[in-house]
Amino acid sequence: MKLPLPFLLTLGLMTASAFAQQQVLKGATLYDGNGGEPIENSVVVVEKGTISCVGTDCAIADGAEVIDVSGKYLTPGLVDSHVHYAASGWFDSRQMFPILEDLYDTEEVQDYLQSNTDKLDRTYLCSGVTALFDTGSFPWTVSLQEGSIANSDKPRFVAAGQLLTHGETPMSEAVLKKQVHAGVHEFLPMSTDEEALSSVAAVAATGASALKVWFDPLPQELTDEYYPRLKVIGDAAHRQGLQFIVHTWTLADAKAAVAAGADVLVHSVYDKLVDDEFIQAVVDNDVVYEPTSSFALTDGISTLNILLGDEPNFNDPNHCIDPHTRKLVKEGYKKLHPFYNKMLNKMDYVRSVIANGQEQFIVKYNMKTLHEAGATVATSTDAGNPSMFHGASMLEEMRNMQSAGISAADVLVMSTKNGAKALGLEATLGTVEVGKNADLVVLEEDPGKDVSAFRSITHVMRFGTLHSIADLSYANENAD
Repeated sequence: MKLPLPFLLTLGLMTASAFAQQQVLKGATLYDGNGGEPIENSVVVVEKGTISCVGTDCAIADGAEVIDVSGKYLTPGLVDSHVHYAASGWFDSRQMFPILEDLYDTEEVQDYLQSNTDKLDRTYLCSGVTALFDTGSFPWTVSLQEGSIANSDKPRFVAAGQLLTHGETPMSEAVLKKQVHAGVHEFLPMSTDEEALSSVAAVAATGASALKVWFDPLPQELTDEYYPRLKVIGDAAHRQGLQFIVHTWTLADAKAAVAAGADVLVHSVYDKLVDDEFIQAVVDNDVVYEPTSSFALTDGISTLNILLGDEPNFNDPNHCIDPHTRKLVKEGYKKLHPFYNKMLNKMDYVRSVIANGQEQFIVKYNMKTLHEAGATVATSTDAGNPSMFHGASMLEEMRNMQSAGISAADVLVMSTKNGAKALGLEATLGTVEVGKNADLVVLEEDPGKDVSAFRSITHVMRFGTLHSIADLSYANENAD
């Protein structure tokens, strides 16, 4: 029996797997995530949540459910390799800022987020994201991993759990002390080697898949102490079977992280253009570089504008952001504007705009340069931070990467195959190949020409279940 795709819209969250053991998506132009030429009039066969054949002449079993996707485009599910489920996309989950202490209650915020992860799951699937990496959050997020592995209603979830930081700057000291929920700290200390090793052991005991060091730029006089400690932490993480992630902003810190054995660098090098030494080290050591370019290219200015009183712009074409988050932000900016306006004078704002413009050039240059040198660059949003909205930020991040001069076809690989590598799951997802998860995106427009095509998603398949964007969307629940 052959079903046209429009008919599937009437099935809601039902799928062909309810009727047959084998599903076949037939007729689309397929980008398989490996970066080669697309396959026209493709056939993708799915059995029990995994892909059993890809090509143009796959054998189709009697009784298979054939889904006609002729005229459409097919890609692997997107992978966001940097998110935070314990953060809402607004300031309520960021208690390190003093003005927030009287406005938001961390216990209430975390209780809500922990009890409503299904809303974020739906948001991500609606945005075409079928796998993600929570690169540091309260330890309750670690428990989300196991239930996501073969769950067709959730993106595949990998978690790093609690973060380590040094407490040597005002911001790192603040997160160590203030990011607390139910008596548990989100950040753990590393002020001595012994303390750092104890913190690594604590993270490993939670069942986390990775360990992240939040390396706020250090005063120069402390680097001789902390750079070697990064190596101690990295070695301990690897002994525990954990990926080693380092959050860095500066070229010097990023070089130290690579020397210490970092598997993943999160955030761009913002302060300087990358040099040959760093580029070669990243390539030779097969380090995944996560630029989180939207954090530099859009977040700084958009957040400032919101706090200055401008209406928030969610940039969410399919209404994937849930009503609670929209209400939180719309009410929140009105709460924060009076406080922020008192602290910010016009010259401060001008300096911020100038600094953001400088960072834009550096971030784009570094990202493109590393990509062209053969480094693995993975799409990453830092979603959960203020103005970095879950799900919707993925489309903005891809647009920013393309605006750096990287082709749409290459951005697609960064957003699928490279993201899977960042998660340590390249063997099971990230490309459309036999034996991998049936995580797929159906689009109306050609993603190999422009990443804006991902605004035309019609369906998302997660582990063999085909979801309609019309069913995942919050369009009927959002007032705006």
